[in-house]
Amino acid sequence: MKKYLLSTLAIAGLFGVATTANAADDGLMTMNMSNPYAVMQAGMGFGSNDYKESAVFALGAGYHMNQFLKSDITVGMRAWGKLKKQGHSADVWTIPALANLYMTMPYKKIEPYIMGGIGMAWNMVDNTHLTKGDDKMSFAWTAGAGIGYRLSHCWGLDLGYRYVDLGEGRSKFKDGSGRIKKDVKSHDVILSARYYF
Repeated sequence: MKKYLLSTLAIAGLFGVATTANAADDGLMTMNMSNPYAVMQAGMGFGSNDYKESAVFALGAGYHMNQFLKSDITVGMRAWGKLKKQGHSADVWTIPALANLYMTMPYKKIEPYIMGGIGMAWNMVDNTHLTKGDDKMSFAWTAGAGIGYRLSHCWGLDLGYRYVDLGEGRSKFKDGSGRIKKDVKSHDVILSARYYF
């Protein structure tokens, strides 16, 4: 219960910051960096240990607080992941909700960044002929880095790497011989498109 309360307070703290600043780039556009934006993400997760590869999709909304800071909230879907144990595998579907903070170092249209995020993940393990699926809500966190590029006044793209820890996935063997109970961790490569309002 404590970690759920701490994650809620931390998410509220991320978005309690209200800073506005103006920034101009190289003449292609002059942008007020305190703009809200929508973000769309797609990529591939390369699982760690007993959690195997998964496709990654997410949608979200964010705010460019100043020239060096932006934050967003994303809700996603991780599809076709698998947990493996004793030669048996079960499909895992995960819905993560994350509050992310980015520190950027803009140079003209290029924005290298580092980021971190916290939130919750709902991990669902499917039934199989040997296992009885289960679902669990877990604390989740992520950290990574990448580089962004401003295509125009309204559109930006970035390519990044993220390590994500999405808590635990679990499933019991139907014959009572044991259970699959594994951490859902992944190394992700993510392409993000942002639309600035």
